[in-house]
Amino acid sequence: MKLSLTEKKLRHYLPNFFVTVEGETPLLEKLTPFIEMSEDWIIQTFTSESTFNTILGYMDANLLKPILYRVVVNNALMAAIPTLDLVLTPNGFGIVSNQNIAPASKERVDRLLASLEKERDNAIEQMLLRLPVASKWLKSEQCAYFTATLFPNLSLCRRLAISEHLWEQYQALHPKLVKIESVLAETYFSHEQMNLFREKSLYALTNCHPLMEQVIRSLQSLELMLVSDMNVHTQAFFDLVNIIRENKNVFPQWHASNVAQLYIPKLFSNKKTSGGYWF
Repeated sequence: MKLSLTEKKLRHYLPNFFVTVEGETPLLEKLTPFIEMSEDWIIQTFTSESTFNTILGYMDANLLKPILYRVVVNNALMAAIPTLDLVLTPNGFGIVSNQNIAPASKERVDRLLASLEKERDNAIEQMLLRLPVASKWLKSEQCAYFTATLFPNLSLCRRLAISEHLWEQYQALHPKLVKIESVLAETYFSHEQMNLFREKSLYALTNCHPLMEQVIRSLQSLELMLVSDMNVHTQAFFDLVNIIRENKNVFPQWHASNVAQLYIPKLFSNKKTSGGYWF
């Protein structure tokens, strides 16, 4: 286990209605294998091993560290619950191994799992906001996944009025957006310009030229319509391209791309050798 956890510290990251019945095995001991699996999952999915270890070395005052702990612990408990014997005590859920005590109902356990998932997903959202400043994360495969679209965070789901299962829903939407943006890049905006748009989106459009921010926000709104299977008139994209065409100093990447050539008017050249020569 990479996290420095004690029984007391573990409970700091768990819901305050979770208790261990007196005389039972400490919660940390039961959760240790699940915590280790959760650490591996986060390394492979979100941080990379290098960045994960770097974060663990931060002072507790750095908000990214406690957020990481919240993700690990809540995800570990979600995985562990099906193997634990849960009862409902006056103080909340308890973990026991005495089969003579009536277990908590399935409905109550399901509500507990939903609560843990929500807590975990909220923590993932906060973690992704802060990971860009973590050491070497920008060069990781994990970063490449989240920067493959203009929506590098679970806030994508909130913008679509999705309030449950945020991480699960984000994963379902991600490949659809990758496909949408590939077509938009080849047809209107170029891969070079879209890459810059994604980089700006990763930093929540901070230090972004106002005109570029306007284009990115409009493009994001149009993509949300497309991923929701709503019709979008092509003129909406041409309008954004016109803004880009008229502001070369703000969008030099587009003007240097092959896509820009598609929007250069083909001028007629009157030659004597042409059929239908005009005086």
